[in-house]
Amino acid sequence: MLRELTDSIRVGADFRRFERLDEGTVRVHLSDGSTAEGDLLVAADGANSGIRRQLLPDFPVTVQDTLPIYGRTPLTDQARDLTPEPALNGFLGVSGPDGRRLALAAQRFGRSPADFGLPAADDYVMWSVAAPAAAYGPGLFGLGAAHLLAKATDTVADWHPSLGALVRLGDLRHLVPASVQISERPALWPPAPVTLVGDAAHPMAPAGISAGAALHDAGLLASRLLPDAPLLDAVRSYERDMLDYGFAAVAAASRNHAG
Repeated sequence: MLRELTDSIRVGADFRRFERLDEGTVRVHLSDGSTAEGDLLVAADGANSGIRRQLLPDFPVTVQDTLPIYGRTPLTDQARDLTPEPALNGFLGVSGPDGRRLALAAQRFGRSPADFGLPAADDYVMWSVAAPAAAYGPGLFGLGAAHLLAKATDTVADWHPSLGALVRLGDLRHLVPASVQISERPALWPPAPVTLVGDAAHPMAPAGISAGAALHDAGLLASRLLPDAPLLDAVRSYERDMLDYGFAAVAAASRNHAG
């Protein structure tokens, strides 16, 4: 499927703004000065969505005090021995009473990504080390990879030694700090040839369900976009249902994150 879309994929330019055209279509302006036009613009650009900021400038989002550092450790024999069994077969969350958290999930490729026209990749353990902002100190978002890895390792240094050792083996090419954003359900906005999916639509605390909600969004939207259905009616039908289950997922993620 992705191979079939390769000619339609453009990389190397960021979203700048969109404009609605008189014929009901939408034009997107990109950072390299180019534009693209279509019947429907779908914002799949995450919790900091620039498309959502233009469409819904008053969208209610709260930035949490907790800051995660995301990384990955190659799934070598050593890493496999250090990884708790539940994380090898699913998602594992560990939390402490002081707000520190560790999330682990192994990514193992049953088939080579090359089979799907994607770059080759090795198996790894995804991890996220989160702590209150004060625990990391100022300047987290300006640190280089080695310092980020040191911060993540130090954060879990007094936990079980295998956890700290697993984080310490993190790949320096895949370290990034992030913020946690949680949204409140907005009022339904006027219909437009622009809509939202995933974290652009309902930012939520990391609890292992955000990706599933995004895939649900995409499948539901695709099912409503039928050849004989008026576009804005189809989009509005999707948005009504998406807001219901999407913000139920936000609430569930907040409960799981707090627990």
